[in-house]
Order: sequence, then structure tokens, then C-alpha cells
Amino acid sequence: MKDADLPTLHDLFYSRGVAVVGASSNPAKPGYKIIENMVTQGYNYGIFPVNPRLESVLGLRCYRSVLDIDDNVDLVVFVVPAPEVLRIVEEELSARKRTRGDVKGVVVIGGGFKEMGEEGAAKELHLKGELRSLGIRLIGPNCQGLINTETGLNTTFDMNIKPRRGGVSVITQSGALGNGILRMAATRGHFGIDKFISFGNMGDVDAAEAIDYLSGLQTTRVIAAYIEDVPDGRAFYESMRRAAGRKPVVILKPGRTRLGAQAALSHTGALAGEDLIWDAAIRQAGALRAYTLKEFYDAVRVLEKLPPLRGPNIAVLTVVGGPGTLCVDRIHSSRCLRMARLSDVSKERLRRILAPVANVGRPEGYVDMTGSVTEELHYEALKIVLEDGGVDGVIFLEEPPTYLSERWASEVVRAYSEQDPARAKPVVATVVAGDAVYDHIRILEEGGIPVFEHPEAAVDAIDKAAEYHLRTSCGGKRAAGGDLRHQIHAISRRSARASRAGG
Repeated sequence: MKDADLPTLHDLFYSRGVAVVGASSNPAKPGYKIIENMVTQGYNYGIFPVNPRLESVLGLRCYRSVLDIDDNVDLVVFVVPAPEVLRIVEEELSARKRTRGDVKGVVVIGGGFKEMGEEGAAKELHLKGELRSLGIRLIGPNCQGLINTETGLNTTFDMNIKPRRGGVSVITQSGALGNGILRMAATRGHFGIDKFISFGNMGDVDAAEAIDYLSGLQTTRVIAAYIEDVPDGRAFYESMRRAAGRKPVVILKPGRTRLGAQAALSHTGALAGEDLIWDAAIRQAGALRAYTLKEFYDAVRVLEKLPPLRGPNIAVLTVVGGPGTLCVDRIHSSRCLRMARLSDVSKERLRRILAPVANVGRPEGYVDMTGSVTEELHYEALKIVLEDGGVDGVIFLEEPPTYLSERWASEVVRAYSEQDPARAKPVVATVVAGDAVYDHIRILEEGGIPVFEHPEAAVDAIDKAAEYHLRTSCGGKRAAGGDLRHQIHAISRRSARASRAGG
């Protein structure tokens, strides 16, 4: 069958009817958890457990075979060993396609394929060939499959927390890493999920196809991809390039060392390529590369939550001197950022409302309000800084004194949210007290302000936003590396001149 005639990823994400082959009545088994996830997350298009030894699972009728299901089945999820997958495809799915013609895709959860060596690779190639001849797409093997928060479709088995809907779509070769990201996002409220695809060995559907699909979705604002290797480097590069022109694409690529590459090979059968080539390709395509899981996660949450950073000029507004100083150091050493220069008018406005001991503008762009601050002053000071034309973004640092109520956080959110949406500037916060003031942090996060435990992490995250601004503001010319601050500053100057001319 020609590629153009095959079902698309859209067909799979919006499947109407899911059969789970290997369904179980044991809550500890994947064949139970997959069904439970879809039941609890509101998937209403038909869930069909398949197990000849069971009558029902979670109140749903259990079928002896996929051939016995009378309703429409677009997606079949396999939670059975590799030999059984091959047998069912050859005997049952082929018969169902001849009689009903409804199966569009399969998700193979289990392993036993390419990651096991030559014999497993041969099984995987045979499976793909059989499915391709039937006009059926393959997700996996050795994966967690798909999540679509819009419909409640969820073929994962290692997560019992409902992902919050949002603008991040996750692509991952590692199901465990993907689930970790989903858990953190759901429990901490850092960002919401649109689509999720874990494709393990990439026997058929690969990262390039997934990126192309997600880049065209208005509901996806950020594409977050964990990639160990790709079958077609040129196709992957072109998909990144096309997508990065529309929205941020953040890539976490392991295998930077020889031992890391060996680990990737044993995990999904991926052979990691030369890291310098990967690094250059990601940059040239206009995507962003993260080198650690924390950097990856933090960049994604900032890019999903915040308005775009239109220039490199960052103001630091703090109540705590030590963390504020660490923040300034990190900005000075960043690739894209620099300290803002507040206008004399802004400095005078700040001095009028802050205590005499407050530090305003030493160094430029730095404001230490000191502990002599009220809840209301949080609003007033942030409002002044955000209104300054020389400021592109703000990092706010706080360790709430015991005499301040959590209302200080509400005042920060109020100042942030009162910005004109067309000209809004990003704000990130560092609250060094951590979980001791969880309610304060929750107010900021729910108000759209990402909160970090350490000032360095806040700077690194907003630095990625600045890098993306540079990548998408070069008129198709991709920066090759080096110190990006001069380039991004030149872009922001051109933007400011254009804005004044238009006004």
C-alpha cells in the first residue's frame, strides 16, 4: 500500500473504538491500567477488552477475539508477548480488515523486538510489513502509545493521574521518561498536555512524522521531544525546521558519550549518532536543545506558559539579596540575556515607594526591595518594572517573610495579568522557601507565572525563551552558536524601531 493511502496520526489520535488485547482483571497489570485510564479519563468511543479467559473488566464485556467485536475498532492495543502479537495480526487482524476494514492502527506495548538484537529486529520488520500490507499503522513496539486529552484516549499503563489539558505535546522514545514528565506536569500544575506519543522502537511511525503532525495543530503550542535516534536524519531535520518556524520545538537528545550511546542501543535498539552533528542540526533547524532533563522540563514549561520574550533585557526584582546576586551572575554568563537598563523615571518611581535602604539600579536592571516590603508593594514595584520600555522580561525572587500573607503572591499575579496581552512581558519567579509556602507557589503557578526553586534554573529557562526568539527572528538564517546576546539585541532594536514607525 502506498504511504499516501495509509491512515494518518490524526486517524490514530482520534480513534473511535479501542480494543485492548491482553486485558486483565488484575489492577497491577498493564492490561487493566490501560482500560482504567480510558474509563476514568472519559473516553466515550468504545473500549473493548480482549481476553478469552475473562467475562468482563471494569464492568466492560470481555471478548475472546478482536473478530468478535461488533462495534467499530480503529485502534488495537497489544499487551501480549511478541509471538502472540504476530499471530493475532496474521490471523485475526487480517480477517477483520477483509470483513470490516475498520482497524487503522495498532499500539504494541511490549518488547521482544529490535531492542533484543538481530532476531528481534527481524520480527519487527516482519510485523511492520504485515501491518503495512493491511493498511494499518504501527506505534511501537516497546512503548506506551498515545494520549489525546481532548478525547480521553490513553493507552499508557504507568500513570493513574489524569493529564490536564494544555498546550504541550510530548514525543518520546522512552515511555518511563514520558510518564515522568506527565506526572510532574499533572501533580505540580506546571503545564498542560495536548498530545502524547511514546513510540519506543519507531517500527513505523517516527519522530519526523509526529513533529510534522503536531506542528499543524493549533492546540499544540510547544513540542517537547525526547529522541534517542531517528531512521531518516534528513526527514527529521526538515520536520524540525518546518515546525520551529511555527512554534517552539525542544529536543532532549541523550547519547552524548560513547557509554550513553551504548545505553540507548540496549534500551530501544537506537544507535545514537555523532553528537556534534546532532547539535548542529538542531540549532540549524531553529529548534532548541536541552542537555539535561531539568533543562528540558523547565524550558517547556516557560515556553508553554509565558508570552514571547521579545528581547534580551531582563530586570531582577528581589526581596532577598543573596539569591538576587546569584541571579545576576547567571544572567551575566548566559548566552542570550543581559541586565536591563531601567529609565531614570522608573528608578525615581521605585525610590518613592520603596524603603530608603532599597537598592535600585546597582547594578543596572537590579532592584532589591529588601525585607521592608508589604503585599501592596509587590504589585506596585512589579507594575513599574513591567511598564519600563527597556525591560523585556522580569525574574522575581522571594522568600516570604513570616509577617507577609500569601496575598503577596496574588499581588504579583495581579501586576502580571494587567499587562496588555499584545505587549505582555514574561515573568518567572524564584521562591527559595520551597514547599514550606506551597500555597503561595500555587497562586503564582495558577496565575501563569512559572516558579523555580533556584535562581539559576529560572535564568536558564528564560534564556531558552530568548534563544527561541533569536532562532525565529533571523529571517530564515539560523545562528550557528557563540555568544547570541549581540544578535538578539540587534533583533530587538529592529523590532522596537518597526513598532515606533508603525505607531
